[in-house]
Amino acid sequence: MAALKERIPERLTARSNTTRAKLLATAERLFAEHGIDGASLNEISRAAGQRNSNVCQYHFGSKQGLIQAILDKHVPGIAARRNQLLDALETRAAFDLRDLARAFVRPVSEKLADPDGGAEFIRINAGLVALHTLYAFGVPVSSLRLARAARFRRLLAPLLAASGLPEAVAQQRMMLGAVVLFHGLADHCRMRDATAARGAALDTPLFIATLEDSIVGLWAAPPVAARPQTR
Repeated sequence: MAALKERIPERLTARSNTTRAKLLATAERLFAEHGIDGASLNEISRAAGQRNSNVCQYHFGSKQGLIQAILDKHVPGIAARRNQLLDALETRAAFDLRDLARAFVRPVSEKLADPDGGAEFIRINAGLVALHTLYAFGVPVSSLRLARAARFRRLLAPLLAASGLPEAVAQQRMMLGAVVLFHGLADHCRMRDATAARGAALDTPLFIATLEDSIVGLWAAPPVAARPQTR
């Protein structure tokens, strides 16, 4: 009997983990399809096949807690992959904006191939990109724990300064780079799903390469004051 009592918490924990994972996967799908404001915790619970309408609150506390759990599921892997790429760059004598664009884009674009909610995460995070960029520059407007990407910005800033960009313009270019990255990939996800439903396929590697080109162009474009005047 004592052995039986010891096994019960293990079974309950496994069941709880399974329920939590199912709720996360369902929330990822519904948030990606309808937006964070377009899916309630009750709708997520029902779609996950849960009879207890308070099950999301039990596992995550609130919608904010559920969103945080989604971020915590995906962001650490992206950060680790980006640090791996930056480690490789810092062993070289020199690197340029294209190298940094690759380190910026690839860890996120690789989520397109992640079957455990990767594409959904991209679409969800596109709706949070303004919060991310403000948080990265020291303006926390949300209680979510977000990534600062301080190392990446530290490496990018001198390259932008060397191209003649004033600091304020450089900061805006960094922010716009995040917008282009996440909204570009989110729109690609939607188009990919739509074309796949019709038996067609998009050239995702070409899109990722074009996305990198676009971000390099955004970072490298001369400021307005430095452009030749036309009449």
